[in-house]
Amino acid sequence: MSQENVELVRRAIEAFNRRDLTALAEFVHDDFEFVSVLTAVDAEGGTYRGSAAWTTYFKDMDEAWKEWRVEDPQVLDGGEDRVAGLVRVVGTGRHSDAQVELSMGLVYVVRDGKLSRMHSYADPAAALEAVGLKE
Repeated sequence: MSQENVELVRRAIEAFNRRDLTALAEFVHDDFEFVSVLTAVDAEGGTYRGSAAWTTYFKDMDEAWKEWRVEDPQVLDGGEDRVAGLVRVVGTGRHSDAQVELSMGLVYVVRDGKLSRMHSYADPAAALEAVGLKE
């Protein structure tokens, strides 16, 4: 099942970069939860739930960024139901025009062939550690 989970995450990242809300909705469970450090207003991060998660997330990101995208995704099998993703987020600040490039990590939890949880980390090593992998 692990390779299937890795492929699921790869397809989800591709849909994410296309901003394909229909495809993204098909990749997640109804009780999906995504904790994002990029939209955090506090130490807990921005949390998005359910079927509206992606629509709300993209809206929040677009308020802060003129343009942004995920590049160079590395998707790693974390065993059982977990997958780690290492990515670069590249964008331009909406108000500052500052060019930004961030390395970050993500942990995906897969249940019954769909994403049930997703958590992003400002430190890619933290995502690897969360799934039991070392950098």
